[in-house]
Amino acid sequence: MDTISLGTRRKAPSAPRSTPVALLGLWLERARSRRQLRLLLANPHALADLGLSRDEADLESIKPFWR
Repeated sequence: MDTISLGTRRKAPSAPRSTPVALLGLWLERARSRRQLRLLLANPHALADLGLSRDEADLESIKPFWR
């Protein structure tokens, strides 16, 4: 069976634009994920499930949101 091409192509997802709104969203996500990571520091089994050592999780959790 022959296929018919309609000439439409899907574009590959592009990198997020560096707009102030996108940057704010990125910062909020980093702050949220680092707060959650701090909560997991007390649970070595959860860290092991994530493949992180306590030291790695601690270093990541204390980073400021803009890094």
